[in-house]
Amino acid sequence: MFMANFEWYRSFITIYKHSSVSEAAKTRIMTQPAMSQHLASLEAEVGEPLFTRTARKMVPTERGKELYTQLAPLIESLEETTLSFKAVSSPTFPVVKIGTAQEFFRERMAPYLRNFNMRVIAYYGLAAYILDLLTEDKVDIIVTSQKFSTPGIEYLHYVEEEFVVVAPFD
Repeated sequence: MFMANFEWYRSFITIYKHSSVSEAAKTRIMTQPAMSQHLASLEAEVGEPLFTRTARKMVPTERGKELYTQLAPLIESLEETTLSFKAVSSPTFPVVKIGTAQEFFRERMAPYLRNFNMRVIAYYGLAAYILDLLTEDKVDIIVTSQKFSTPGIEYLHYVEEEFVVVAPFD
Protein backbone atom coordinates (compact mmCIF):
# COMPACT_ATOMS: atom_id res chain seq x y z
CA MET A 1 0.00 0.00 0.00
CA PHE A 2 1.33 3.46 -0.90
CA MET A 3 1.00 6.39 1.46
CA ALA A 4 0.71 10.07 0.55
CA ASN A 5 3.77 12.24 1.07
CA PHE A 6 3.40 15.03 3.66
CA GLU A 7 4.73 17.56 1.15
CA TRP A 8 1.87 16.70 -1.22
CA TYR A 9 -0.52 17.83 1.49
CA ARG A 10 1.33 21.08 2.04
CA SER A 11 1.35 21.73 -1.71
CA PHE A 12 -2.38 20.92 -1.97
CA ILE A 13 -3.21 23.36 0.84
CA THR A 14 -1.08 26.10 -0.74
CA ILE A 15 -2.72 25.58 -4.15
CA TYR A 16 -6.12 25.69 -2.45
CA LYS A 17 -5.31 28.97 -0.68
CA HIS A 18 -3.89 30.65 -3.80
CA SER A 19 -6.19 29.06 -6.43
CA SER A 20 -3.08 28.77 -8.59
CA VAL A 21 -0.30 26.24 -9.08
CA SER A 22 2.21 28.92 -10.10
CA GLU A 23 1.41 31.18 -7.10
CA ALA A 24 1.56 28.19 -4.77
CA ALA A 25 4.93 27.22 -6.24
CA LYS A 26 6.28 30.73 -5.61
CA THR A 27 4.99 30.68 -2.03
CA ARG A 28 6.59 27.29 -1.32
CA ILE A 29 9.77 28.22 -3.25
CA MET A 30 9.30 25.36 -5.70
CA THR A 31 9.11 25.07 -9.45
CA GLN A 32 5.67 24.98 -11.05
CA PRO A 33 6.28 21.48 -12.52
CA ALA A 34 7.25 20.15 -9.07
CA MET A 35 4.10 21.66 -7.54
CA SER A 36 1.99 20.15 -10.33
CA GLN A 37 3.63 16.77 -9.72
CA HIS A 38 2.76 16.94 -6.01
CA LEU A 39 -0.87 17.62 -6.89
CA ALA A 40 -0.98 14.88 -9.55
CA SER A 41 0.50 12.38 -7.09
CA LEU A 42 -2.02 13.29 -4.39
CA GLU A 43 -4.91 13.10 -6.85
CA ALA A 44 -3.69 9.67 -7.96
CA GLU A 45 -3.52 8.59 -4.31
CA VAL A 46 -7.08 9.72 -3.50
CA GLY A 47 -8.35 8.44 -6.85
CA GLU A 48 -10.08 11.55 -8.13
CA PRO A 49 -9.42 15.18 -9.13
CA LEU A 50 -9.17 17.70 -6.29
CA PHE A 51 -9.40 20.76 -8.54
CA THR A 52 -11.07 21.77 -11.77
CA ARG A 53 -8.51 23.57 -13.88
CA THR A 54 -9.70 26.75 -15.62
CA ALA A 55 -7.74 29.25 -17.69
CA ARG A 56 -7.28 31.60 -14.74
CA LYS A 57 -7.44 29.55 -11.58
CA MET A 58 -7.78 26.21 -9.86
CA VAL A 59 -11.29 25.63 -8.50
CA PRO A 60 -11.55 22.97 -5.80
CA THR A 61 -13.93 20.07 -6.45
CA GLU A 62 -16.31 18.99 -3.68
CA ARG A 63 -13.80 16.26 -2.79
CA GLY A 64 -11.02 18.87 -2.77
CA LYS A 65 -13.03 21.07 -0.39
CA GLU A 66 -13.64 18.10 1.88
CA LEU A 67 -9.95 17.17 1.93
CA TYR A 68 -8.92 20.78 2.63
CA THR A 69 -11.38 21.05 5.52
CA GLN A 70 -9.86 17.96 7.10
CA LEU A 71 -6.20 18.66 6.32
CA ALA A 72 -5.79 22.39 6.95
CA PRO A 73 -6.17 22.31 10.75
CA LEU A 74 -3.86 19.29 11.00
CA ILE A 75 -1.10 20.82 8.87
CA GLU A 76 -1.37 24.16 10.70
CA SER A 77 -1.17 22.36 14.03
CA LEU A 78 2.01 20.57 12.93
CA GLU A 79 3.52 23.83 11.72
CA GLU A 80 2.62 25.54 15.02
CA THR A 81 4.26 22.67 16.90
CA THR A 82 7.41 23.21 14.88
CA LEU A 83 7.32 26.94 15.66
CA SER A 84 6.85 26.15 19.36
CA PHE A 85 9.90 23.90 19.35
CA LYS A 86 11.87 26.51 17.45
CA ALA A 87 10.86 29.16 19.98
CA VAL A 88 12.02 27.00 22.87
CA SER A 89 15.35 26.25 21.19
CA SER A 90 15.96 29.90 20.34
CA PRO A 91 15.25 31.84 23.54
CA THR A 92 16.78 35.10 22.29
CA PHE A 93 13.35 36.38 21.23
CA PRO A 94 10.37 36.61 23.56
CA VAL A 95 7.45 34.28 22.82
CA VAL A 96 3.97 35.80 22.53
CA LYS A 97 0.97 33.45 22.46
CA ILE A 98 -2.04 34.88 20.62
CA GLY A 99 -5.58 33.50 20.35
CA THR A 100 -7.80 34.60 17.46
CA ALA A 101 -9.75 33.44 14.41
CA GLN A 102 -7.54 31.76 11.84
CA GLU A 103 -8.58 33.99 8.92
CA PHE A 104 -8.12 37.16 10.94
CA PHE A 105 -4.65 36.11 12.04
CA ARG A 106 -3.58 35.16 8.51
CA GLU A 107 -5.01 38.24 6.81
CA ARG A 108 -4.73 41.04 9.37
CA MET A 109 -2.00 40.13 11.87
CA ALA A 110 0.63 37.78 10.44
CA PRO A 111 1.88 40.18 7.73
CA TYR A 112 2.87 42.70 10.43
CA LEU A 113 4.30 40.38 13.07
CA ARG A 114 7.50 39.71 11.15
CA ASN A 115 8.50 43.33 11.88
CA PHE A 116 8.89 42.55 15.58
CA ASN A 117 11.69 40.64 17.29
CA MET A 118 9.48 38.01 18.83
CA ARG A 119 8.22 34.52 18.25
CA VAL A 120 4.47 34.08 17.91
CA ILE A 121 2.47 31.00 18.73
CA ALA A 122 -1.08 31.32 17.42
CA TYR A 123 -4.10 29.44 18.73
CA TYR A 124 -7.20 29.47 16.55
CA GLY A 125 -10.80 29.10 17.57
CA LEU A 126 -14.12 30.69 18.33
CA ALA A 127 -14.39 33.55 20.84
CA ALA A 128 -15.44 31.42 23.84
CA TYR A 129 -12.61 28.93 23.26
CA ILE A 130 -9.85 31.54 22.98
CA LEU A 131 -11.25 33.40 25.99
CA ASP A 132 -10.90 30.16 27.96
CA LEU A 133 -7.28 29.94 26.80
CA LEU A 134 -6.71 33.47 28.09
CA THR A 135 -8.34 32.85 31.48
CA GLU A 136 -6.29 29.63 31.82
CA ASP A 137 -3.07 31.60 31.07
CA LYS A 138 -2.42 29.53 27.94
CA VAL A 139 -2.25 32.66 25.74
CA ASP A 140 -1.02 36.17 26.44
CA ILE A 141 -3.60 38.05 24.38
CA ILE A 142 -6.67 37.35 22.27
CA VAL A 143 -8.27 39.19 19.38
CA THR A 144 -11.98 38.48 19.22
CA SER A 145 -15.19 39.94 17.85
CA GLN A 146 -17.17 39.24 21.02
CA LYS A 147 -17.03 40.71 24.51
CA PHE A 148 -17.72 38.54 27.51
CA SER A 149 -18.34 39.74 31.02
CA THR A 150 -15.25 38.23 32.63
CA PRO A 151 -13.62 39.64 35.77
CA GLY A 152 -10.03 40.79 35.24
CA ILE A 153 -10.30 40.96 31.44
CA GLU A 154 -9.98 44.33 29.72
CA TYR A 155 -11.20 44.88 26.17
CA LEU A 156 -9.77 47.49 23.80
CA HIS A 157 -11.31 48.34 20.43
CA TYR A 158 -8.93 47.23 17.68
CA VAL A 159 -10.60 47.27 14.25
CA GLU A 160 -13.98 47.50 12.52
CA GLU A 161 -14.95 44.44 10.50
CA GLU A 162 -16.88 44.38 7.27
CA PHE A 163 -18.67 41.27 6.02
CA VAL A 164 -19.82 40.67 2.47
CA VAL A 165 -22.07 38.04 0.94
CA VAL A 166 -20.46 36.21 -1.96
CA ALA A 167 -22.61 34.06 -4.24
CA PRO A 168 -22.79 33.01 -7.88
CA PHE A 169 -24.52 35.49 -10.20
CA ASP A 170 -26.92 32.87 -11.61
